[in-house]
Amino acid sequence: MNIYLLRHGQTEENKKGSYYGNMDISLNEIGISQGIKARAFFNDIKLDRVYVSNKRRTLEMAKLVLGQQDIVVIQDGRINEINFGDFEGKTYDEIVKLYPKESICWHDNWKEFEPPNGESYIKLCERVKKFMEDIKKLENENILICAHSGVIRAIYCFIMNENIDLFWKFGCKNGDISIIKYEYGNLYIDAIIHN
Repeated sequence: MNIYLLRHGQTEENKKGSYYGNMDISLNEIGISQGIKARAFFNDIKLDRVYVSNKRRTLEMAKLVLGQQDIVVIQDGRINEINFGDFEGKTYDEIVKLYPKESICWHDNWKEFEPPNGESYIKLCERVKKFMEDIKKLENENILICAHSGVIRAIYCFIMNENIDLFWKFGCKNGDISIIKYEYGNLYIDAIIHN
């Protein structure tokens, strides 16, 4: 099985450098061009299934990639980006200024820390694990998962024996494509392509 991971294209919040996951933001012009560019990669690949998060930026990206292909796009909340709660839409500097105590806790224990009204990276990884366990049960040849940087990093951690400590060891830019292979019960990262 080939599992293609695609990070959605750029949004204005990405451009601003803010933390956001739960906010439902559309692609900007650069993001749209990244989607069109990604379409060329998938031109000769017959996709059997396409998964997106519940956020419009992933659905917009998937539709740009699919073009006129008639394929059902499945929305799954388990691959939503991490919810940053009250930190949503703020830059790191703004968060440090507005939430000094919470920022220290976040820095000291980034895996377990939950922003006010948000969720932890551990919770993100737990829901992504459940999603990936279901993906492994499928009998398809080519699957596209259009998601977010946090989700893609969580998938990498899942592949690497569920080691969350590796979360920040990978880059993941807007429009990046990763190829994951699932063969003989083994998941592995075959390629990471900067689009």
